Amino acid sequence: MRTKAWVSYLLACSGLLLIPLVGLIYIHLNQDKGTAYSLMTDLDRQIPFIQGFVVPYLSWYLFLAVGFLYLAYQDRSNYFQTLVEFVIGLLLCYSVYAIYQTTVPRPDIQGSDWLLRTVQWVYRSDEPFNCFPSTHVLTAYLMMRAYIRSKRIAKPYTILVASMAVLIIVSTLFVKQHVLMDIVGAVLVAEGVVYVVERSRRTWLTRSTAASARQDKLERGLKQ
Repeated sequence: MRTKAWVSYLLACSGLLLIPLVGLIYIHLNQDKGTAYSLMTDLDRQIPFIQGFVVPYLSWYLFLAVGFLYLAYQDRSNYFQTLVEFVIGLLLCYSVYAIYQTTVPRPDIQGSDWLLRTVQWVYRSDEPFNCFPSTHVLTAYLMMRAYIRSKRIAKPYTILVASMAVLIIVSTLFVKQHVLMDIVGAVLVAEGVVYVVERSRRTWLTRSTAASARQDKLERGLKQ
């Protein structure tokens, strides 16, 4: 990239700071408030704990970072739309956490291999509260939607991102961080946010185009 292009790219990427800034709200909410509800079903109880899924579960951080950086490079407009969707989606999830706290019972992890120790670290780092809707699922799903709707990103990259997103979403079940209803809730929030943002964007573009056409017509009339 040329210097101006690099500056533009870095300025665009600085918008990613909004995500950890909004995430500060979660730190305040992620604590026991006295009453937490369980959304676990019989089907959830049949899903086994598989320690190896902690790897894709933690790859979520790198997945989002690389996904956003590449999206900003290839499809800037889509990047900004996705960033807006992330912020709105996270705020909606946090709003639910503030009024309806849920919890997921975790298995008693015994063992000393590195995968089990990694799972134990995850459990220590993240309290078992505020699970519905899952922000892990929400953000992975929104990143997948962003790549699918992009016309500037090659299909192999889209397939890779979609595959990773699905793997991350499934991993939340196998490491017992979330239940099925947490995933359903996150997908519904994501789809609702995408719908509202895309509709608002189309409305703004339509009005902007109409205003530009009226301005051009006025200028042509003045020149006659």
